[in-house]
Amino acid sequence: MASQLTATDVARLSEIFDIYADTQDTDGTRYMSPAAFAKATSPPVLDTSAFFAVADTEARGMLTKDDFVRFQTMLRAPDAAAKLVFCASDSQPAPLRALVGSDPAARNYLKDRPKISYAEFAQLIDASRSERMRHAFAAADEQKMGTIRTDQLLEIARMFVPLEPAGPIAQRLSLLSESPDSTLIGYPTFLALISLLSDPGKIRRAVDGMQLPKDELQIPQSLLTTSSVPLSALEVGILFTLASGQRAAESTSLESINSTIDACYAALQPVPQFEHKPQPRTNLMELMLQAYNFAVGAVAGGIGAAVVYPIDLVKTRMQNQRAAVVGEMLYKNSIDCFRKVVRNEGILGLYRGLGPQLVGVAPEKAIKLTVNDFVRARLTNKQTGAITLPGELLAGAMAGASQVVFTNPLEIVKIRLQIQGEMLKEATGSAKAVSRGSAITIIKELGLLGLYKGASACLLRDVPFSAIYFTCYSHLKKDVFHEDRRQLGVIDLLLAGAAAGMPAAYLTTPADVIKTRLQVVAKQGETVYTGLMDAARKIYKEEGFKAFFKGGPARIFRSSPQFGATLMCYELIHRMVPFPGEAHESPREHSAMQSRELSSQTALFHAGNALRLLHDSGYKFGALPSASK
Repeated sequence: MASQLTATDVARLSEIFDIYADTQDTDGTRYMSPAAFAKATSPPVLDTSAFFAVADTEARGMLTKDDFVRFQTMLRAPDAAAKLVFCASDSQPAPLRALVGSDPAARNYLKDRPKISYAEFAQLIDASRSERMRHAFAAADEQKMGTIRTDQLLEIARMFVPLEPAGPIAQRLSLLSESPDSTLIGYPTFLALISLLSDPGKIRRAVDGMQLPKDELQIPQSLLTTSSVPLSALEVGILFTLASGQRAAESTSLESINSTIDACYAALQPVPQFEHKPQPRTNLMELMLQAYNFAVGAVAGGIGAAVVYPIDLVKTRMQNQRAAVVGEMLYKNSIDCFRKVVRNEGILGLYRGLGPQLVGVAPEKAIKLTVNDFVRARLTNKQTGAITLPGELLAGAMAGASQVVFTNPLEIVKIRLQIQGEMLKEATGSAKAVSRGSAITIIKELGLLGLYKGASACLLRDVPFSAIYFTCYSHLKKDVFHEDRRQLGVIDLLLAGAAAGMPAAYLTTPADVIKTRLQVVAKQGETVYTGLMDAARKIYKEEGFKAFFKGGPARIFRSSPQFGATLMCYELIHRMVPFPGEAHESPREHSAMQSRELSSQTALFHAGNALRLLHDSGYKFGALPSASK
């Protein structure tokens, strides 16, 4: 029986014991009194103090930690209810006689025996339960047709299993009727329903034992009937009907089945759970966490920028072309631009302006990622861990707005360095014959205010970009790559980041074109723009609507892999080098935690049944007492 608890479970129960233990020996050994035991194990409507004697195997009047863990292990056994009652009654037949109902053979068997074995007692209790179920159904079957109405089904079922009258399971019981036009439930369906709901853990074990294909969204009934945990065909059919909300459903989703299991447990009054709540961070620790996120974002951003910088240079050169006639264009397309840069300026020409980019991209990506995480954390529901779509968009938008303080100076210096080669070539006929200005020279020429030229266009680009990007990235991980079921790998993260960058990059290309035109020094004879609206009007008038999407493909090819690489590195660094106290919890670990919580709820279910066996001679198997008792 001890094997049912993992080392993690034992450690968790040990912590609960340490919280509630109220007595200490001279040698430092801690104990739990009956009152402390009741606090540690009793939900609001159940008083489990009657089981203290069962837990106190040495009759000390106090429990050791080993006693407490041993008792909790017993509670998680499938036969816990019967076992608890048997131990509490000290195997004496007299107090057990009232539990076997009106079965004369069982009562006669218990009449003159001083003691009985647990196996005998469990068998008699099981028979008694079946007899009570038969009597309850027969009393409601007024027409003697082996059927009862759906409203009667709910009333009788609540005598044997916990059901919330307004819960999802109770609301769907009518779907179990013999036909859509009927309100009658047959006796076999009644028996299968009680059997199914009597032990929610059995459903969980059956689901866990399925050989579920990867990324399978709909589960057929046949998959569950072949599970290692036996569920009858009728039980499986009832489960699928209750889970899907459709009569005679042949398939349903794993999420729907899990929701049905949760509904079974929701009918129980929850046990006060000991949660591993992290200690509130001090202001210093909060500052250190944000600094850590900033540093990780800087490293990840630098890697992403370096990977795609040649594409970014091509994108800038293409967007800065102003001729509408093909013969007057320096570059025919992005590929032609790439070739000419390499031919005229060499391989290093593809990395013109990379230095300032790396210097600037560190704080830019760092603040964007940090602000997005910070705002999302504040807008996320602490109980459910969910965030609304408007919340996701707001977090991304705020991240995009915050980065402009770094992005605009970086962009204007980078763009002027990137087009320097073609400007010098036009002036001298040779890109290598003339010296080039440095980033420092450009900064001095622009001045502080000049570094923020085109900032309005930068905001117009970065705010919607980040709002679209981070929202798409989150939903791709959750809905496409199923982050909640498994830990995403490097390729998953890279693809999610890259795919999210495509719509974000292309839809914000018009703002990027306007920003580029405002930040570039116009050549002789070229149109000069005085502001955001002026640039938009003149570009449309002189070059047409298509000009707003110049460099769009190059922008996608640059932004998608850049953000894919950046977010991949950002998450992997967080995973490999977590901030103290913020260790990454994998879906596998989360699933294990959920299993432990279900185990605790199972313990409550068994304890409630055991109490009724002890205190109610008309034992209603599974029914919860009213809160007033």
